Amino acid sequence: MKYLSVILITLGFLGGCVAPPSSPMEAAARKAVGAELVAKRCAGYAGGYEGVQKLRQDSNKNIALARSLGATDAVIAKARVDVDTGFNTQVAFTDLQSACNTMVGELAWAVNG
Repeated sequence: MKYLSVILITLGFLGGCVAPPSSPMEAAARKAVGAELVAKRCAGYAGGYEGVQKLRQDSNKNIALARSLGATDAVIAKARVDVDTGFNTQVAFTDLQSACNTMVGELAWAVNG
């Protein structure tokens, strides 16, 4: 039952609560702030110190990409709100570990895919 909740929350994050990114710029901004969020709130689930270092590198790379595609501070701030909303919704319906595991998996898939 818990796994069903994770799937539903993930689908809600992608399809309902937060609209999907409308451009490559928004996608890069969300990847950047997602990596930031995971580094700060899920370090133990993301490989500890070395994992946080890698997440910071990914975040910096995606911020640079988003900026090169035209992202402003407002776009990045909106991405933070969107990612925080999705993550906090997952935490509310599951727990921190499940939400962190989902975020780590989604980031690894999106950044390395």
